[in-house]
Amino acid sequence: MKQLKMLGLAAFALVAAACGSSNDPAPPGPTPFPQPAGTVAVSFAVNDTANKVFGAGQLAWKGSMIYDATTRKVTADPTWGGPWATLYDDGPWTAGGHEGAGSVAGDSIWGVTVFVTPPATGSTTYEYGLINTLYERNFGNGWIWTGTNGSFAVAAGAVAPVTAPGTSLPAFGTTDVQVLINTANLAPGTWDTSVVKVKGSAWAWAEQTMVNNGTGVFSFALSSVVGAGKPLSLSGLAKSGDKPEFIFVFNGKEYKLDDGTAATTGVTAGTKLSGASTYVLTPVLINASNKNSYINVP
Repeated sequence: MKQLKMLGLAAFALVAAACGSSNDPAPPGPTPFPQPAGTVAVSFAVNDTANKVFGAGQLAWKGSMIYDATTRKVTADPTWGGPWATLYDDGPWTAGGHEGAGSVAGDSIWGVTVFVTPPATGSTTYEYGLINTLYERNFGNGWIWTGTNGSFAVAAGAVAPVTAPGTSLPAFGTTDVQVLINTANLAPGTWDTSVVKVKGSAWAWAEQTMVNNGTGVFSFALSSVVGAGKPLSLSGLAKSGDKPEFIFVFNGKEYKLDDGTAATTGVTAGTKLSGASTYVLTPVLINASNKNSYINVP
């Protein structure tokens, strides 16, 4: 019996050794990125929880700044020449990721923290927006920021972290949008209609080739290019209340009047609800703030 007890104790010791001791040191935690000396941390985030379509490397913080991926520092650049900071969903920079403090990895909120050296005097303002890098690469434009440019400022002597205002990407809808242009009825001007394209805010201003019905009327339907497996896989259909803007492009020349206002001669548009068989005509309007044409989705 005594021998059996000793064997039992030995087995327990083996199990304890395999499982580790409560006195063992804790494994090291994630390593914070070393903040460059004399800099201010500036964080930016974009919420994609409504659609969850973006993946790693597909969003970038475009602005009047140059980003160094090694030091994670940005310097002012009024030409917006880039490169710009890629957004991540890998947790806070203070715990081995790239996002702002308090961020959670894998939650479809994409962000980045960059570091700015304050100016010797005064204050430096940085303007910015947001781009879809997949569209930027494939179509030459991927601007998905809505409204006026965002901005943040860093003043001389600043040390406190800065949160640059971000954005939430709106949920997709189920309403299709169609725009048409009759090349036999255009505003006065010289227009080369050998190549007819359209770009718009609902698809990140990526130029798309329009379809000729054989009589010189060219059409574009949002449903033909957005959604999984299609060229604009990171975009979706419209919903009630949306105001998608668009501009036609004739062989590289925008269809605009001399004052920069989008021309609407020969232009029509329509919307089609989910399950409907036809498009309903929708008035084409002009946005007074930027002179782009747009429609109100009913």
